[in-house]
Amino acid sequence: MQFCVKAWLVSLEFEIPSDPAIAYTGGQPRIGCNHLVCSQCGFDVRHADHRSTTSNPPPPRAKLEELYDSSEPETSPLLDGTPLHAKSRAYFCRCQWLAIDLSGARAVDDIDPMWACAGHGAATDGSDADPSKPVPAAHVEARKQADAAVAAHRLATATIKLRYAVGVAPEFSTTAELRDSLLASYPDAAAFGKPVVAVDRESTVPAWGWVIELLKKRSDWLPSIGIALQHAARDGGDLARRALFDLMGDFHESVALLPWTAPLARTWSDLSAERTATGFGEPEFRFDSIARDQERYLAAARTSSIVLLKYGKNGDLIAREPFATEADLQAVLDESARAGEFPGGDKGPWSWVAFQLLIKGAWMRPAFVHLVTTLDTSITPHLYALLDWFSEESDLWQFVALLDGWIAKPPPWWGKLAETKPKGWKRDLRSAYWPNVKTLGDVVQETRKLAAMQVATPPVDDLPLLYPISS
Repeated sequence: MQFCVKAWLVSLEFEIPSDPAIAYTGGQPRIGCNHLVCSQCGFDVRHADHRSTTSNPPPPRAKLEELYDSSEPETSPLLDGTPLHAKSRAYFCRCQWLAIDLSGARAVDDIDPMWACAGHGAATDGSDADPSKPVPAAHVEARKQADAAVAAHRLATATIKLRYAVGVAPEFSTTAELRDSLLASYPDAAAFGKPVVAVDRESTVPAWGWVIELLKKRSDWLPSIGIALQHAARDGGDLARRALFDLMGDFHESVALLPWTAPLARTWSDLSAERTATGFGEPEFRFDSIARDQERYLAAARTSSIVLLKYGKNGDLIAREPFATEADLQAVLDESARAGEFPGGDKGPWSWVAFQLLIKGAWMRPAFVHLVTTLDTSITPHLYALLDWFSEESDLWQFVALLDGWIAKPPPWWGKLAETKPKGWKRDLRSAYWPNVKTLGDVVQETRKLAAMQVATPPVDDLPLLYPISS
């Protein structure tokens, strides 16, 4: 697979090659990228010639989706077709748009929409792989079986949809479909020689990394995830087992899956690697040693009575001991909400909750649900921390009654602009930048829609447990 050395959006005076294998390799003539993908909505970027955009910011999401789905987008009244824009080109996905006007060109690194070159010329059957490294027949067969399984199980009912990387957008509503999505998650494994997915010209991520996102969003699917992993590892051969190895070795959150994955790690104990991102399995980095270290890690985490979090003021630690009751949890939620820290820029004041729920869910999950549903929203940092945390979509199905109550009887803060923040906070709410959001009430309305989708997609167990659950 070849990536543009710099991905360009261009007006009509520059070419966009019709051949999907052509990438921009630098120099002149400059060409436009013909395979841009949005990392937010997960869809390919389309364009309309001789047109420009009519507003900034873009129109509501529903209008953009209508434009995107149109067979003749250039006829849409959303786009400007006046003579001034005869050499302009309008680009759009399902959540953003941008116009390149009057003989211009812009690099995707310099624009607001989260678009990137998704690569050119890669085949999914291994035909473009290094000829000195033949593609194992099992890899090709696994891809064929996964594609057939995914095609056979398309449902018209509500489904869980995730956007992970180019060519990897899992969609499922049953445990069997989840297994199929796992087996379909390494479309370029033949080219790379391992189960990874390209995210840009130089970087790859573990093929099954999207399982961590699912774990954080849907605790009710935990047993189904474990069962699907067992079936995928059994059915997918060496490639699938390597994907499971990387999932366990590279993500601390995968310890939540240990009851289902430990038996697999011991079944294929001879599988090994040079390292793991977490350090699990050191020094031999065998599959069984990863499971051994995860068991030790989980046992220590669950019995520890202290919590240390880098969510305090100026990134300082929040330390609390003991941390084992609802009152302890409430105190840490209060301190982190008032600090308003966003470590790394992609997290919120309560993002620390997700991992703690995975390892201490037995007591912490019911305590957290109770605290959220009885939250005093007159305390501004508490309200904003919660509305920001909703952007992580973590078990929103548990809060339908709370959201419905706010919608039925809007609180005093309902009409407040979402792009505001409590005193001392570094950034606005992440949910303030959802499409269609202007006020805090809009955040609640959009959260309720996401919660409704979770209610409509409960786990459907249509596969049996293959290996006894580890204690």
